[in-house]
Amino acid sequence: MATILIIEDEMPVAELIKERLEESGYKTLIAYSGSKGLGVATDHKPDLITLDIHLPDINGIEVLKMLKKDKDKSNIPVIVVTCDDTVEKECKELKAEGFVKKPINFGKLKEIINLVTEKEINQKK
Repeated sequence: MATILIIEDEMPVAELIKERLEESGYKTLIAYSGSKGLGVATDHKPDLITLDIHLPDINGIEVLKMLKKDKDKSNIPVIVVTCDDTVEKECKELKAEGFVKKPINFGKLKEIINLVTEKEINQKK
């Protein structure tokens, strides 16, 4: 099953996402800041990333830009999970594969993850 990196600074939210994804069989990693998330993405090469926008050190938009500009990480699908619905258009322009508004609808999040992972599997065939 896929490994998902959760970049989320609010520990209870990160733990809830982790719990729900692991219930569905995914492996998870958590980073509580943008810089740590970039480091974990480099070290562990996750299959997918969920990304909050309001992070303590680097704004999630900047993290998304850095991920998409890095040749080793640009192919990692990113799903933005945030309470800030004013950034949805910008995230899509930056090639985020999905956008989920907080409070999180886990059915929608899992649906997007399934679509993205199926698409990735089909592209590798």
